[in-house]
Formats: sequence, structure tokens, C-alpha cells
Amino acid sequence: MMDWSETVLLLRVGTLREADCWVRFFSPTQGMLTAFAFGGRRSRRRFGGCLDPLDRVHFSMAWERRHRYLVLREGALVERFGRMKADLDRLGMASNCLRFVESLCIPPDGAAVVSHALVEALRLLDGERGVSRFFPVLFRAHVIFTMGFAPKLDACGRCGADPGGRPAFSIPKGTVLCRRCAGAERSISPATIALLRSIAQPLPASWATEELPAVVREETWYLVDHFLRWHVDLHAGAYGARC
Repeated sequence: MMDWSETVLLLRVGTLREADCWVRFFSPTQGMLTAFAFGGRRSRRRFGGCLDPLDRVHFSMAWERRHRYLVLREGALVERFGRMKADLDRLGMASNCLRFVESLCIPPDGAAVVSHALVEALRLLDGERGVSRFFPVLFRAHVIFTMGFAPKLDACGRCGADPGGRPAFSIPKGTVLCRRCAGAERSISPATIALLRSIAQPLPASWATEELPAVVREETWYLVDHFLRWHVDLHAGAYGARC
């Protein structure tokens, strides 16, 4: 077996047999993985207190000799996010963010930035600062922007001109359009443009906690929903409440 160890984020844990379990987790080097923890339900020495969903755990692991499955040898708890788990609203937002990441096909070379976003999102939800229920929508946008789907906001995507104070936005092209090129595309406010620019900044960041006007929430919801449908083949509405 080829052994290695790293700190991962647990997403799901299920029972395989009476003493064994399977563990689904997100690795910052490999992305989404599933492994078996043989004896995980009983061994306090190897897995004591570190097989709960939404825990960060440092695992020692190895692929089985024929590379058919991954085996967890032992684990040590790194971070628990206890305050977040005790608050149903925050726990719901965390689950929303995790389900979204699970729905994506994230290659190993993109796993590090997504792992960072996930961990920082959980730290934010575990903290004492207020968090808007709109945060999961912003998180989806942040993740896909960091994966290379960030929209072009500085110039008209058709003619290259300054887009002006209230440009339109083309979902298929992923770019703003000046008034002359807008056609029937929906226009968006300067505040929404500013938010979209800031969302690409890594967490922790002010965009995650600031109060947003209703018009910005509505426009952002529309853009994220349609952007995901067009570019990632996902429906944003499937992952949580609207604004």
C-alpha cells in the first residue's frame, strides 16, 4: 500500500458493518474521496472522537494493494466547529455549501482553492459574527469564480467599450455589455457589479458578512442561478432558500 497523510474535511460517515464504516471527505490535494475505516466504530485509539461529519481530521491512509479502495489507518481531530453545529440555522447553511461542492466535478489541481473556501466558510459560520442567510448563494459564486468561471466585468464583452454605470450582463458570454450592445439582456446595478468583483477575493472577506440591499440580493440570485445552469449545468435553486 502507498501511505500518505493530510488534513481533510469530513462530509459523510456511514456504517459498513457493525464495527466498520465508510467515510466521504474532501481532500485539498485529491478532491472528493471515499475511504473505509475498518474498526472505526470501535477503535478509540485510532479514530477516537474524529469520525463526525463536518470535522477537520488529519488522516493517515493508504490505497489497497490493487488500488481498488482507500483505507484509513488512523485519524486525529484538528477542528470541530462546535458553535456552528449547535446552531441549526448555521448548520443548515454549512450543509448547503457542502452539498453544492459535492455536486461539482473538481479535479485534483482545483481541490486546494475549493478546500480553502470550504474551511474558511465553516470558520465563518462557527464564529461570533452575524452571517446572512444569503451567504450560501455568495459561496456558490465564490467557488465557481475561483474555479475559472469568473465573469468579465471591466469592459463590454462585445465591443470592448467602457460598460457604463448600469451595464447589462450576458449569461452565455459571462460578461457585462455596454448599453449599445445590451440588446434584450438584463441590466444590473453598480452595487451588484461591485459585489461580483469582490466575490473572487478569498475568504475571509467582507463580502461574506456585509448586509446587502434587497435589489443586490435579487440580482445576484438571478445571476448565480442562471450562471450555474449555463456554465456548470447546475440549478442554484436546488441548494437552499432564496434571499
